[in-house]
Amino acid sequence: MPKNQTLSSLNTHEISKRLNKDGLVLAVGPFTFCIKSSLPSIVNNVQKIYADFQLLSHDDLIDFYVSIKKTKGIRRFIKPQINFYSDDYSPFLPLPASQAFPLLEWGMNWCIAQHAHHYLLLHSAVLEKNGKSVILPAQSGSGKSTLCALLALNGWRLLSDEMALIDLKSCQLHALARPISLKNESIKVISAQSHNTVFGEIVDDTNKGTISHLKPSTVSVEYVAEPVRPFAIIFPKYQVNQAINVQETDKATAFMSVIENSFNYAVLAEAGFNTVAALIDQVQCHTLTYSSTEEVLAFFEEFAH
Repeated sequence: MPKNQTLSSLNTHEISKRLNKDGLVLAVGPFTFCIKSSLPSIVNNVQKIYADFQLLSHDDLIDFYVSIKKTKGIRRFIKPQINFYSDDYSPFLPLPASQAFPLLEWGMNWCIAQHAHHYLLLHSAVLEKNGKSVILPAQSGSGKSTLCALLALNGWRLLSDEMALIDLKSCQLHALARPISLKNESIKVISAQSHNTVFGEIVDDTNKGTISHLKPSTVSVEYVAEPVRPFAIIFPKYQVNQAINVQETDKATAFMSVIENSFNYAVLAEAGFNTVAALIDQVQCHTLTYSSTEEVLAFFEEFAH
């Protein structure tokens, strides 16, 4: 396979053929996924959303073999359901077939969170502009992904929407540049920001509401192999009718908040403690509440200069 060939070089028939047969092998940040599925929604969404990602071959070292399959029995015909598999293991309950692509994304997140313990993993967006990186740890419902998408559409390089990968020795931030998962009203908010946005299909009635995935920028994917040094941790919170408010966070509070947002702090034990401590020592720490898109973009634009 030619070096640095991307998925966009394949037509729909070839992508479908690979997904159906031996699997489509993609470089996703520092990981390699082999994805298999016969479902048309997987073909269509992978082609659209992962167009800029590097194609690899089965001769490359593959980290995760994943698949989306229809359940067997009567459920193949009446209200069809699907399962996610990592190798031959299915960690989730079956979902309606209409949710195939969100399930693939959730499953890929699960694979990384369960196995990538050579990083400190945070539930966090990560972006960079002008050499200044921001880690945005937040719980579900805080508006993290919406803010991440806003910044990504306004000149910030996307490293990750869902998961920060922090090197255990250097604290450098490694990139995934995976699709940004948006929910409910956020889809409309981000769609209105730019005519150049590329979304996957809109899926209703998931356990998180209505879901769609925003394609990462070509530039973000092209620079996915380049880590950045941490500059700031900002804990964001969207609040209706809240004027923008930025407060410095003391290091002890920030330390505990980072732990609360980590997928694998307990697994890493002493290495996790040392990495969080080193990270906190290197960065500015702030809390941010906001409601206005214009105000929050102005804040980050000033922050990046």
